[in-house]
Amino acid sequence: MKISILDCTLRDGGYVNDFHFGVNRIEKIKEKLCDANIEIIECGFLQSGKNDPNYSLYGGVEQILLPKERNGRMFVAMIAYGEMTAEEVVPRQSDYIDGIRLTFHIEEWEDTKCLAQNLMEKGYNVYIQPVGTLYYTDEELLKLIKNVNDLKPYAFYLVDTLGSMYKNDMLRMFYLVDHNLAEGICIGFHSHNNMQLSFANSMTLLELHTKRNIIIDASVFGMGRGAGNLNTELITHFINNNVDNRYYLFPLLELIDDIILPISKYSAWGFSEPYYLSAIMGVHPNYASYLIEKQSIGMTQISEILNKLPKGNTHLYEKGNIEKLYHAEMSNTIDDSSSIAELSAKVHGKRVLVIAPGRSIETNSMQIKEYIKTMRPFIISLNFVPDDIVPDIVFVSNRKRFAQLEQSIYPFVITSNIRTYGTKNVFMVNYDSLVADNMDYSGIMVLKFLLRLGVKHILLAGYDGFTGGLDHFNDSLDSSLSEETVAALNKTMRDQIIEISKVVSLEFITPSLYS
Repeated sequence: MKISILDCTLRDGGYVNDFHFGVNRIEKIKEKLCDANIEIIECGFLQSGKNDPNYSLYGGVEQILLPKERNGRMFVAMIAYGEMTAEEVVPRQSDYIDGIRLTFHIEEWEDTKCLAQNLMEKGYNVYIQPVGTLYYTDEELLKLIKNVNDLKPYAFYLVDTLGSMYKNDMLRMFYLVDHNLAEGICIGFHSHNNMQLSFANSMTLLELHTKRNIIIDASVFGMGRGAGNLNTELITHFINNNVDNRYYLFPLLELIDDIILPISKYSAWGFSEPYYLSAIMGVHPNYASYLIEKQSIGMTQISEILNKLPKGNTHLYEKGNIEKLYHAEMSNTIDDSSSIAELSAKVHGKRVLVIAPGRSIETNSMQIKEYIKTMRPFIISLNFVPDDIVPDIVFVSNRKRFAQLEQSIYPFVITSNIRTYGTKNVFMVNYDSLVADNMDYSGIMVLKFLLRLGVKHILLAGYDGFTGGLDHFNDSLDSSLSEETVAALNKTMRDQIIEISKVVSLEFITPSLYS
């Protein structure tokens, strides 16, 4: 058995920093991987129309710069199905990459097969990488292998897309592929580290007895989306000590120190709840991420919703499916007319001050207290109880927050998605009446609630806006949100506040991204 390491830092790692490594760092990564004696180096993605040397995305193989001295190293790039046509790939030349990896879903195979054949005719080594190999039936996998045998590509891969393969899963699939794949075709293994099993599974694979050549994918420091990948420095050290002492570790450690660690300070990867949960439940991680980033329900409810996903291709993400299930879980239509009438009487003719838990309520504490003393507004705290301000009512639309607050002595307004068991002094209002287009952000829901009460003048404190970092005066209220989620959340909040301000007077008394 011949073992090769394929480093995918510039490609899979690119998901972390939007592939923006910078041209000098891209070349340094290639150089250091060569110095470490890595056999196969993946340079990035091939995608139509890309042409910026600072990104590891390329509009053609001719754009990929390679070291002058290859010393037997192979260089490859990946085409994801639909991202580039065969006509856009020029025939291979001596100073071009050696191979192209093709990734696809099962229903995309016939088109991928034609692309693979064309690329092979142009002189490239082709790697066949079916997404989510674990979720193929034996019949589907054997049918694919038969087609692959007809092609005779350079390599065929087991791809652990969700990081959900245990040792026995990996061994079963390896033996099935090894027994049926044509002689001379390498078997590759690409894993994600959702359950921290990438290293263990790779070690197991390398201890098998097979005549076939094996390729193990890895990235420096495990750099990759979400939970990340197998660490190049770990698997090469294992091979040095147990198979053949041929890799040099210090170039990899220098890469970590000079390039990868600085990236990780701003865009982290590694073990995380959504990726772990998706792995053990066999669903696409975006489903778990969607529910966790709602920050409104606990892990028990999240797992119950994930279990309700339509059976079949749950390793493929369909946002509409999870939106419907989440809304169905939260929706609980009630008749809240008596609560609305009683609360309307309480706020009639008054200014209402809504205090959200942004950090500005701490830095502007004196101004807020002076305002309260002077104007005597009706005070609503949002999903928390202030330490030094007495609210008239605590508004809660979040199940997790209510579980933490329900022993409070203050009256509550809770939305009907929250189940309460005998909590006293509670007004319940209809969740559905405060939600539009599946947007149930507490900061907007409380404003829509006040519109239902007929309030004319609303003052806002602590509506700072989200950064994805330390957004709340109390660190325990903070959650880690992706940049995309933060941007979408802020935009939605801003748009909704603009619309609400058309029908009611809104006044910010602390600094806000939305003012």
